[in-house]
Amino acid sequence: MKTNMYSISKKAAFAAAIAMLFSVTVHAQFITPSPDNPETQGGEEVRTGSVITYDLNLNHNPDEQYRWAVIGGEITDSNNGAAVTSSGDSSIVEFTANTFEIEVTWDEDLTSTPIGSFNGEIMVQKRTGTGACPSQMQILPVTQWNNPTAQIDAADADFDICSGDAVGGDITIDLTGAPDNGGGDGFEVTYDVSATNLEDAAGIPITEGTGLTAVGNGSTIDISLPSELINTDPVNDAEYTITLTAMHDDFQGPGSVINKTEFTITVHPTVVTGPIQSSSELTRR
Repeated sequence: MKTNMYSISKKAAFAAAIAMLFSVTVHAQFITPSPDNPETQGGEEVRTGSVITYDLNLNHNPDEQYRWAVIGGEITDSNNGAAVTSSGDSSIVEFTANTFEIEVTWDEDLTSTPIGSFNGEIMVQKRTGTGACPSQMQILPVTQWNNPTAQIDAADADFDICSGDAVGGDITIDLTGAPDNGGGDGFEVTYDVSATNLEDAAGIPITEGTGLTAVGNGSTIDISLPSELINTDPVNDAEYTITLTAMHDDFQGPGSVINKTEFTITVHPTVVTGPIQSSSELTRR
């Protein structure tokens, strides 16, 4: 993962951006207007992999020139096909007439931080058609998040036990996406439990259920297992199964349940030795 962090304060943002962008195109630079007072908008949050269009059409006048720079994403298109230079986590369109709209693919690699984020930016400046009069720098901070997913941790493998064996503990659900920024439970995992012909040590049937939920705000959620399992079928195996069915992070919309979605404990029946039978015919009178 790229770990560059960028301040959104006025001159600090400008300096950080120029330092990065000069490494890509040393001859290209934004123009410093007088007075120098960059305008920083309220930030937005996006999913990594999303493709979003940004425009300045509201204040566009014919033949005005625009220079765009994106950190943490790639400019993949513009309204008039302006040339794009990309390197590392930076992407630039040099001053080009009438390029008041760009398309950005947010492609920062967040695999090493499943519920972490990356602080990127969009910077744009325009100038008159003659190039004589520049605008202030316009800055939009952008926070990138992973898509929301849940899966049972690979270490929690299915296993077999004998009827009456102790189980206990829990299984771990690995999460990606955005937690609640206020410290609440931003993640919710929905799951089903099936447990046919199973009881606990007190003879109480193991509870089954659909649409059960577990919540949390970290990179994992634990689901508890029964303390013991007794198979009431004298012949056949019984199974205790947890199946993940849905998940959400702190943004609107559902996430995805991927890869390992089911965990099963197979409970073998109690083995009965039974009476010893004999072929002896000797009988007392």
